[in-house]
Amino acid sequence: MKLIPFVSIFVALAGCNLRTAQGAGRNGAFIGYHESEARREVTLAAQPKPGPFRVKISSSYGEFIIKLRPDLAPDTCTLVWELAQKGNCPACKFYRHEPVPMDWGRDGFWGPPYALLQGSLADLAREPPFENQGNSVKKGDICMIPNCKEFFIATADHPEWGHSHTIWGEVEDLSAEPNYPFEPFHSNTHDNITTRWLDNTYAFNLTAIEPVPLDTGSGSGTGARLLLNNAT
Repeated sequence: MKLIPFVSIFVALAGCNLRTAQGAGRNGAFIGYHESEARREVTLAAQPKPGPFRVKISSSYGEFIIKLRPDLAPDTCTLVWELAQKGNCPACKFYRHEPVPMDWGRDGFWGPPYALLQGSLADLAREPPFENQGNSVKKGDICMIPNCKEFFIATADHPEWGHSHTIWGEVEDLSAEPNYPFEPFHSNTHDNITTRWLDNTYAFNLTAIEPVPLDTGSGSGTGARLLLNNAT
């Protein structure tokens, strides 16, 4: 069916208490929530200056290399980086995978299905704050769902979701995405909006990739790390 952009709808997401963001429209897959709290400035401390910070999601179905975007979501990137450095994420899993439908975006059609691979980063030290200053979700973006530790990888552009999610990284290569199971799944319908949920969950691990110094093009980041400073 066709969805009208910015129509107010609700989809239940288990484990998340989702609320509506100021200035962020409701949409057929999520409800955005803007969390007001003090921000912490993220700086990169390394000599020589490191390249982009990256993390890796890996499982038997393939891996995703993710370039972190602390310029867009400093607090969220710090939390993800800290978890990735541990090299162990026992509660990390995928549980939702919806393909990109035919005619996506044509004449205002934005699903279902909803063009995403969704999972949990339940081992994060805390729930990330909402961080979005007007950025729309693009194909390959990896985003947090507000007010919880759940995330998704966008497998298509999502202008219909407005600015209601925290974009914290970019998947450098999506070629492994079709290898992750799309089925078996069950459907959940609420307010005439139908979403797909996998019958099984699929564990993955999250690890850190040490930044490469920009002036050498090889080697390790010589202690490059994300430092937390209280915002003034």
